[in-house]
Amino acid sequence: MSSLVAKTYLVGVDGGATKTVALVGTTNGLVLGRGESGSSNYHNIGTGAAARSIREAVSQAMKRAGLAGVKPQIAVVALAAINSSKDWRVVNKLVHGTRIARTSFVVHDTVAALYTSTKGKPGIIVISGTGSVAAGINRTGEYARAGGWGYLVDDEGSAYDVGRKALKRAFRAMDGRAPPTKLVSIFKRKFKVRRLQDSQNRIYSDGMSVDEIARLAPLVSKAAIRDKASREILEDAGIRLAEIACAVARRLKMTDERVQIALVGGNFKSGRPLLQPFKARIKLECPRARIAKLEVEPARGALALAVSERQKRRENWTKADEWLRF
Repeated sequence: MSSLVAKTYLVGVDGGATKTVALVGTTNGLVLGRGESGSSNYHNIGTGAAARSIREAVSQAMKRAGLAGVKPQIAVVALAAINSSKDWRVVNKLVHGTRIARTSFVVHDTVAALYTSTKGKPGIIVISGTGSVAAGINRTGEYARAGGWGYLVDDEGSAYDVGRKALKRAFRAMDGRAPPTKLVSIFKRKFKVRRLQDSQNRIYSDGMSVDEIARLAPLVSKAAIRDKASREILEDAGIRLAEIACAVARRLKMTDERVQIALVGGNFKSGRPLLQPFKARIKLECPRARIAKLEVEPARGALALAVSERQKRRENWTKADEWLRF
């Protein structure tokens, strides 16, 4: 263990509303261990629970790397739902209080996802998980984001948005305000009730969380094969996600460029009903865009930023380090 302690270790964390992933690695970016825990979105679960999720994910990663009890030198923690100056104050205090490393930095989750996708080159990332957001960086290093303003006023095209709209559509169909849909029977089975209206206690009295509503989205995706209402919900989600991507492209003056748009998040697993309208809307405004799913998890971007931050202290300023300020 003494030889391990003598080395320098770095941590990258990607924290969202559903899960928190931590990677511990070496100064050249080699991943040694991975840990996973629950939500670290303090808006949904509170600061105490969010801090515990971050500590748990990092602790798990360190143990799996055979480094239990070792203090990493640098951690970069990428978190979702950081939208205001108050958010930044809260999460900085929260992360530094976890003491997961000697020095910790906080970035918006889009920054880590972008760096995973583009390695500092121009590009756009669209995240659709429990929430939704898009961000990009252009040739001059300018950063812009759109969407991601929370489930009450935004997060269009997210899994939460899909789940909430599906519930709404089912109740409208039950009332006769909308055509019949398989969503009614799907939700009766889901909530284990004979009548859809009997699910009200589960939805309201028991208080379904944002994450629980988001977990309804896969049911909508499965139903879309034979259910028109489900397809329409997913088609609308695809269009809304394309809109935030195009908004970023316009702000960064990239609509005429051969820009890469990377897709991140479980809601993109909905497949053709969501992806086809997404791609069609993108092509209208960004005809040269290349669209691909990001196969590497964003926590790797956070780890890469930690590597870059350490190198900056010994070498020169890098573009990635500028992103640490967002």
